[in-house]
Amino acid sequence: MLVSEFVESFRQEHRQLLNVLLALRDALESGDTERFQQGIGELAATAGPHFYYEGEALYPALAGLYGDEYVDRLQAEHDSTLAAARDLAELADAVEVSADQSERALELVSELLPHVSERDGLAVIVEVLPPEQVGAIMEAREHARKTGITIHEAAKRRVKRGGAKQAASRVAAKARGRKKRTAKPKVSARVRMKTKGKKRAR
Repeated sequence: MLVSEFVESFRQEHRQLLNVLLALRDALESGDTERFQQGIGELAATAGPHFYYEGEALYPALAGLYGDEYVDRLQAEHDSTLAAARDLAELADAVEVSADQSERALELVSELLPHVSERDGLAVIVEVLPPEQVGAIMEAREHARKTGITIHEAAKRRVKRGGAKQAASRVAAKARGRKKRTAKPKVSARVRMKTKGKKRAR
């Protein structure tokens, strides 16, 4: 029951984001500033909480299935997506959108569109996660929605927590590399016996 609830809500949020992004693109191409600002508000209301629990709870829960390297790649792409959403949200207060701003906004929309379409399949993977992990993801989602975490807040938290995790990961990788380089090669018992035999023969 909990899994099906998550899958439906996750996909519904992606549908909402997709519809908002397509509407933003139409507004920009038609030069409708009012409609553009309205779309930015809708994007911020959905994207802030969604991106927060996605990066803080969903992706880390996948490490046991996919491994840390894959999750690190997901997080890096997620951080780029979050930065694009933040930059787009900053145009919300513009009384008029200049030609340069409109061009940049269209680029940002294009950056965000693949995320909401390609990441939708991750909801299926949640079906094989332990119930306690699914529950933790849902709790993070509810917390983000109730507190109304904004895109800017989600981005700041990712910088603080994501950067530390990536640094720790790099340190651990270097430590593993050093351990492999300094480790003495193992010599089998058969080889040792042959070596001793040669010494005695001499």
